[in-house]
Amino acid sequence: MRRNFLFGLILSLVFLIGSRALADPQGCSICGMDLSKYTHTKYVVTATDGKTFTACGVQCGLTLQIRLVDQFKSATATDLITHREIDASKAFYVYKSSVTTDMAPGFITFSTKEKAENFAKGFGGKVVSHREALGIWKEQMK
Repeated sequence: MRRNFLFGLILSLVFLIGSRALADPQGCSICGMDLSKYTHTKYVVTATDGKTFTACGVQCGLTLQIRLVDQFKSATATDLITHREIDASKAFYVYKSSVTTDMAPGFITFSTKEKAENFAKGFGGKVVSHREALGIWKEQMK
């Protein structure tokens, strides 16, 4: 009897957690973090079939790109200063600064190399292109 009760309780919890995740489209496609708290670091990936995936930040966005492989079409990243979405492939990123926005070690998006360099002067980190950021993250995921 007790075993049936525990099984039922566990099954109910799994159902509740699973249905909450499905009912919450405001979570990051990779880690599930609440996107309303990370509008300043949002990263959106579009697949070749037109489906979009929203991530809390660059790291999760790069993870999406890597996982989509041949289905990846494009991505936008959010400039930390202006909060505007920009073409992720044309953005510059500061990697491993003293500021953690969504996740550590962290990539932070900037629309220009000059903005990224100025930020890095004050908060440390390395300025990298999108291609370099993707390479760094592929290595980290191994």
